[in-house]
Parts: sequence; structure tokens; C-alpha cells
Amino acid sequence: MSVPSTSAVRVPAPVPVAPPTPAPPGPPAVSKEEGSATLRYGLAVGSVALAFVAQELLSSITVGMPFLAFFAAVMFSGWRGGWGPGLLATGMSLVIVDYFFLTPIHTWKVRTGSLITLGLFLALSLFVTLLNARLRRANVERASLLESERAARAAAEYERARLRELFMQAPAHLVIFRGPDHLFELSNPLNSEMLGNPDLLGRPVRDVGPKEEAARISGLLDRIYATGEPFQGKEMPLHLKQPDGSVREYFFDITYTPTHDTEGKVDGIAGFGFDVTGHVRARARAEQLARELSHNEEHLRLLAGASSFLATSLDYEATLHNVVRLVVPTLADWCIVDMAMEDGTFMRMEVAHARTESEAHAEGLRTPVPEGQCYPSMGAGTLLLKGQPFFVEDVTDVDLMQLTNEPHRMELLQAMKLRSLAMVPLVARERTLGVIIFATSHASGRSYMKADLPILQEMANRAALSMENARLYREAREAVRLRDEFLSIASHELKTPLTPLNLKLQSLRREMDRTPGPVSRATVENYLEVGSRQLKKLAELVNDLLDVSRIASGRMSLDPASVDLAELVRDVVAAYEGPAARSGSVLRVEGVDTATTGWWDRPRLEQVVVNLVDNAIKYGQGRPIDIRVEAKDGRATLTVRDQGIGISAESLPRLFGRFERAVSERHYGGLGLGLYITRTLVEAMGGTVRVESQLGQGSVFTTELPLRANPPALIPPPP
Repeated sequence: MSVPSTSAVRVPAPVPVAPPTPAPPGPPAVSKEEGSATLRYGLAVGSVALAFVAQELLSSITVGMPFLAFFAAVMFSGWRGGWGPGLLATGMSLVIVDYFFLTPIHTWKVRTGSLITLGLFLALSLFVTLLNARLRRANVERASLLESERAARAAAEYERARLRELFMQAPAHLVIFRGPDHLFELSNPLNSEMLGNPDLLGRPVRDVGPKEEAARISGLLDRIYATGEPFQGKEMPLHLKQPDGSVREYFFDITYTPTHDTEGKVDGIAGFGFDVTGHVRARARAEQLARELSHNEEHLRLLAGASSFLATSLDYEATLHNVVRLVVPTLADWCIVDMAMEDGTFMRMEVAHARTESEAHAEGLRTPVPEGQCYPSMGAGTLLLKGQPFFVEDVTDVDLMQLTNEPHRMELLQAMKLRSLAMVPLVARERTLGVIIFATSHASGRSYMKADLPILQEMANRAALSMENARLYREAREAVRLRDEFLSIASHELKTPLTPLNLKLQSLRREMDRTPGPVSRATVENYLEVGSRQLKKLAELVNDLLDVSRIASGRMSLDPASVDLAELVRDVVAAYEGPAARSGSVLRVEGVDTATTGWWDRPRLEQVVVNLVDNAIKYGQGRPIDIRVEAKDGRATLTVRDQGIGISAESLPRLFGRFERAVSERHYGGLGLGLYITRTLVEAMGGTVRVESQLGQGSVFTTELPLRANPPALIPPPP
């Protein structure tokens, strides 16, 4: 398998290969042993002379064979020197034999028989010389061919070594396979490094590398081997195992070329691979950045318009409606808004969807979820409670299990076929207002990426800010309304004791004008009693206002001391028997003999008891009022029960609020501060106060105080 490696491989410097010495140019030449022409002819002369000496020495045994030694000289001269020396040796041999060895000896006369003998010697010598000359030429040509072959072999070996060196040092992956099984014949270091440096030579490609990739490459090589057609692949993906055992995807340009034997049949495949992973990923990153830039530009335009669009209304519900209108279908196929309630639960406020989505699914989402099952305590719910978003790029059933633990709602979410999901908490001023859910479905083909999450968070932040502004505006309007109502009530309540006081003073003035003498004591005391009662009521109203001011500024202090709650209740009941009787009610006390001594501020505790008793008298409708004191488990309990008008269920949660009233100020007086002050004082002394009531069936106020509590010196202001 020839593919580029993604790991950097240091390529060593090429080792120079010395080229072979070329063969000498020109036609075949005589070898150095043969020497020059002088030497060759000299050897011919010498061989003839040597033959003469030998013939002389052997004349006694070579009678009748005078040409024997000279024939050897002719053969040697022709074999050693060629045509010229052979002819020279032949001529010299004829002259010497005729003169010295043929009768008549030492004369140049030649007989007819000797002439025939000389002719035969000449013919045989010429024939032998011809053979030697051709043999010599053949030997020279053979030596030349051998030299040429040696030079060609050396040159081929050099080129082969150079080609191998280039293969081994090439910055690409090179490999050569042989046979139908694609056995490795060559693999350069870069390719071997990529495959983990195994011993590749002789191994089939299907046994090297990851099995899936090896099978794919082996199938490709089979097709090339069978068809003989080369293959080129551009940016082919390949999954390679990393040193840590993980698998990573890379991309390569690969070329496979079949090789052929002498008969033209495919006998192997040469492969070349180039790493283009960086290029492919850079291009993909550039395309991704271009898409993100386009998305960001679109989202920025959307966010720019969102601020002004969300600011078009300061109504809370209108703001929520504007949020979902803005999100669908621009950013999401589904948008859901759940608002956080005071008790920690969530209430579904808005559900919007694109036209491609099912309205039946939307109705199912609008159906209230059983309490405690809106968001599970783990998964998405845990992140949302921490103010963190819950994001899923590709939604699975496992992800949906983190959204709900209610089976019916789980089936609904599965039927919606969501593709991407982002649940972002609506946080403003470090307070979680709710959760906004963005989702895309497979029907639209859209999905979210990690890069989209900041945009969704920013949209949620702007929506939360708009909702917070709407809430603050609503609270400001409510505060202004309460202020105006309070001022109206306060002015009315302050005038209430002043009016009868003023009337009594005027009546006293008229009585003094009618009576020339002193006015009777009984008359004056009657006027004084009414005036004192109205002044006391006026002082209570002013003190309530001062207490509220002190509580708001954190300047209300406590002076703890040992106090008997039962004794204090007896004193308050004794003081309020008259007002109770005037309203037609009877104060019935139980448990006042119980030992309920604790560490409290007596004046503030008395203020608490007075507020509760006075409240029962005011709304008791002239019916009996039961007051009970008891001590149990280290706590003192004061219960005040009336049988009056009662309190509606919707008014109970706000009953202990500042300036809050459960009845109309036209029928019942008061500033709406008594119970607020009562709650604040009881909690400052470490206790609790609660109310149980039904409309038309009276009310029960229960106050619990620790017997050994040590309250703080200052009451902290409300948040």
C-alpha cells in the first residue's frame, strides 16, 4: 500500500554513486599482449628461426617431414600476428625448407616432387593462416563484445542504483508490487515509516495496515492488475492508525501504474502517493471560515435588529411572543420558552415552530408537564441550574433522556425527529428568568455547529435583558400604583383619627361657649377619652411608617431580654378586651399559664402580638377569637384564630408583603403594613409566622419562636 505518511520523515542527504568507467571508443583493437606490428612480425621471424633450429636438431628423426616444425611456426605466427606475420612465416619457411632440407640441399633448384610438396605446404599454411586470422578476429570481436557488455552492465547497475537512491530519498511514497498477490518488492523509507516500519518485502498488501483500508487498496490493485489500466486518485481519504492507537483520517493523491514483463503482460504495479491532507484541511477550514463569516454576518444583522425589535414592547407577554417570532424560522425550526417560577418549577409560556413542523407536536409541547418532571435533576437540568447551556449537535435518544423522564413527553420528542438542540438559560442580573430552547429538525435539513452556540447565547441574553426590562417596568408600574394607593390610604388613615379628634375639640369649644361656668368633669373626660383613643391610633400609624422606614434602611434594632410570652399575651388581651367588645368579639385565651420564657425584644414581641390580635378583631366580624400559647420542643407557639371573612387563595402568597392588602381599603382601614412588620420582626428573632385561611371561614395565624434564640442587634434590610 503506497500512501503518504502524515508524520514528518527526515530525508537524509543523497549518497553519491560513482558512475562506471566507460569502454574505450573506436573499432576493436589489438590487445596489449599482442603488442605493435614490429613485435608481431618479429615473433613471426623468431618462430621461423626457432623452427629451423628445431628442424636441424631433430633432422635425424624427422626425415621425410621437413615442414613439421615450420608448420608450427606458421600456425603460431598466424594465430599470434594475423595475416601479415602468417604470410611472412609461410614465405620464410618455403625458402628455408627448399634451400636447407629439400634435395638437392643448399641449392635453389626444385624438383617436381619437391615442388608439389612445397605447394601443399603453401596451401596448408595459407589455410591455417586464414583460420587463425578469422579466429583471432573472432576473439578480438568477442573480447570487444564482452567489454561492451561489461560496460553496459556497469552503466545499468549505476542507473539502477541511482534510480533506487532516488526512490529511497524521494519526498513521496513509492512502492512496487509484484504478482497477482501484490507482494511488496520495494517500499521507500517514507512509505515504510507510514506503515510503522514493518518488514514489508515479500508480504502481500492485504496483510499490511488497517484491515479495512488494506482490503480497499487490495481490491483497487486487483482491478488494475486485471485490466492493465493505470489509476489516479485525487484527495483520496485514508484512515491510518496513530501511535496512540487512535485512527485519523488523511487525504492523498495516489497514482498506480501497471508494469509489464518482456511479453507485455502485467507483472506488477508501481505506486506513487503524495500527502495533501494539509491542503485539504486548509481548504475545508477556509470554506468553514467563509460559512461562519457568512453566518456571523447574518446573525449580527439579526442581533442588530433583535435589540430594537425586542424593545418595541415593555409588556412581559408581548416580549416573550416577540422572542419566538424573532427566532422562528430565522434561527430555529422550534423555539420554546419556559419561565422559572418562585417555587423553583418551570412554566411553559411560548411554543413556536416553522411551517414544515407538525402543529400536533406543538400542542403536545404546550400540554403542562407533571410537577418535577419538566427537567430531570441530572443531565440538562443540572447544567441549566448552574446557568450553563445544554448543546447537542446531533440529537440521539440518549440525549433526549437528559431532557425529560416522562415517558409520554419522551415519545413526543422522538416523534419530532430533532437534529440539533440548544437549551440556553435566560439570565439577567445573575438571576435565571427561565430557559429558551432552540431546535432544528431533519425535515428542514438545518443543524447547529459549535460555532452557532455563542450566537444563540447572545440572542438568549438579549431576550433575557428585554424580559428583565419588561419585568422591571411592570414592577415599577406596580410600585408606582402601590405608592399612589398607599399615599391615598395613608392620607385617609391619617385623617381618620384627626377628624373625630377635631370634632370633639369643636364640640368641647361649643360646650364651653354655652356654659358660662366650668364644664362638668364627666363631659371633659368623655372628650379626652375619645381624643386619646384617636391620638393613639394616629401614633400607631406613624410608628408603622417609621418601622417600615427603619426596616428598609436596616436601622431597626432589637434589645433582647428574658420575656415570658404567656404573660405578655395576657397583658395584650387585657388591653384589647375593650376594642374587641366594641366590635362584638370575645377574646378567648388558652395556655397563658404555660412557662414560655425566651430571649426576645419585649416591645417588638408585644408589637407582633398586638398586630395579630388587632388584625383578628378587625376582620373577625364580631365572632369569638381564640388565642393559644404553648411550648414544645424548645419552641414557643402563639396561635390566633378568628372566624371572620377569611382570605382568598390568590391573596395568601402576598399577604405578608409590604403595602399588601387582601381586602378593599374602602371597607377596612389600615396601611397594609402590620403583617409585613410582624413577619420581619418574627424572622429577626429567629422565628416563623404563617397563615392558614379560606375565604369566608376565618383565618389562623401561627407564630413560632425559639425559646433560647439570641436575635441580632440590627435587623438587616430586605433584599
